[in-house]
Amino acid sequence: MPVVLADGSEGIAYTELGAVFHPYLRDYIGDCIDRAGPAGPICPFVARALQAGVMHYTELRVDGRTGPRAVARSLAGYLAWFDAVSRRESAEHPGLVVAFPGPPGPLLPVVAAAHEVVRPAVYARGCTSALFHRDPEEPDDDPRHPGPGYFTAPAPFYVLRRIIPADLQLAMRAPHMFPVYYRLYAAEARRTRLRTAEAAERWNRACREHGLAP
Repeated sequence: MPVVLADGSEGIAYTELGAVFHPYLRDYIGDCIDRAGPAGPICPFVARALQAGVMHYTELRVDGRTGPRAVARSLAGYLAWFDAVSRRESAEHPGLVVAFPGPPGPLLPVVAAAHEVVRPAVYARGCTSALFHRDPEEPDDDPRHPGPGYFTAPAPFYVLRRIIPADLQLAMRAPHMFPVYYRLYAAEARRTRLRTAEAAERWNRACREHGLAP
């Protein structure tokens, strides 16, 4: 069962990895402490979720005998759990982090394949998901990154959160996400978020691509 990561809960007996993830999310993802690159948060929702006590955490162990279907079943179970819990939590944006302990090299292909299997169900429930990791084959000084080790993490991890109105730009970059965003927030987007001709044109283009009314 996932546990809550919340500000002021440092004394709770998390797993060893969970105890590392709490400050990582608070200081590295939600702020810019000990991080190269941009001065702002990587995710602006993390700090508020920790403060509100709606950031959940669990771990899923994957080894050489674990197949993508087994991991996908576990992620689908966490999705159902998160969907039910997040619908009754506060107005802050709840999240679920699923960390994968162990050497990332062997488990990443399995976890990535499972993520793709579960993604349609994630969108169907009005959520979005992402898998975060640093490729062990990628050098720390990769020129595509803002600074050395910018995307470091204690372990590979999977994140679930609900789609929100502020996801407009993300939805227009993610083809499978846009119809879900449209279903949930089209009226609000037209009213408050299409403030420039460029934004309106991108919106209209995305609508045409999906056969939706602009």
